[in-house]
Amino acid sequence: MMGSSRKTVTDVSFVLYDESKRLRMPHVKGSFNDWSLAPMEKGEDGIWTYSQPIYAGTYEWGMVEPDGSEWGIWLPENAGHKVNLVVTVNRAGQVEGATSIRIPSKPLDRRNGIEPFLDLSVRDRKGVYDLLRLLSKASMLNVLHVIISAREPVRFGKIQRLAGTSATSLSRRLKELEGCGLVRRATHKTIPPTVEYQATQVAFEMGPSLIQLYNWAIDNHAKLGFTQA
Repeated sequence: MMGSSRKTVTDVSFVLYDESKRLRMPHVKGSFNDWSLAPMEKGEDGIWTYSQPIYAGTYEWGMVEPDGSEWGIWLPENAGHKVNLVVTVNRAGQVEGATSIRIPSKPLDRRNGIEPFLDLSVRDRKGVYDLLRLLSKASMLNVLHVIISAREPVRFGKIQRLAGTSATSLSRRLKELEGCGLVRRATHKTIPPTVEYQATQVAFEMGPSLIQLYNWAIDNHAKLGFTQA
């Protein structure tokens, strides 16, 4: 569990949409229940649910289909998620973040190499270019790295300090990230008001790739002449 508080308890409902209709007894587990398996309830049309009162805080979680092995089948991977899902119960008792996953009727196509990009339509390729152009803006990757690494909601001042950018530039980057759905902004009714930012699940999925990019830069910046005189 990350950053929990015992001031607020909220019922959180987790939903599994099994379009494959192959699952038999999926379970939920996460940092909110010490990663113990909790059986889900089967509904109609392949919909499974589980609800639990959870204290305010930020939690990682996932779903498992037991198959006789030690760990079972990790269902978020079958749903296309590369990292654990993250849900936050804020101080007002509102639930933010991911609370459901969807297992497609057919196994996902695991993309390797450049072929999938070359096969994109002109429209989709433009969308990829536009997203990459956004990510290449000044300080954008630093800001994303800080917010994704924090996992839990983080304030403006801390982001600015760790990302090493100006307040003006950070304000622009946060608005752009919020506008495209990579960052979620929450305002709390304190005196003065408290504003926090947190990565959305789609941004968390970028985490492993971003870490690899930073590790590559750490290993190679000096070889490529990017050193301070």
